[in-house]
Order: sequence, then C-alpha cells, then structure tokens
Amino acid sequence: MDNYITTEKLAYSIEELAALSTLSAPKIRKDIRNGKLASTKKGSRRIILRDEAMRYLNSDDADKGPDE
Repeated sequence: MDNYITTEKLAYSIEELAALSTLSAPKIRKDIRNGKLASTKKGSRRIILRDEAMRYLNSDDADKGPDE
C-alpha cells in the first residue's frame, strides 16, 4: 500500500467555499440554515465536506439568488 499525502482539501469553511465560488458567505449560511447545504460543526468552526460542497455547487440551489 502506498503512503501518500494529498493536497486536496477534505472540507471547507464557509469563507473558503465562498472564495472558491461566486457565492457569498451569507448566501451559503442561509442555505445551511434552510437545509440546502449540509455542514458539520467541529469545535467553533462549521465545515462543509468536499463531496457535499461539490454536490451543492453543481445543484440548482446554489444558483438561485437570495430572494428566490
């Protein structure tokens, strides 16, 4: 078995996900509250797992504006 370290992130903070996308941090927080994006609390931080972030960004939920 090969031992290696991957540089690919396994999870993102709300701010990191906002920086990687065209979405704002408040929009991401709203979608977490509304159940459109799953997240986990680790200590005082809220994280979004990579697979969930990709699902969310590829869904229609992420494309809708704040009033839709």
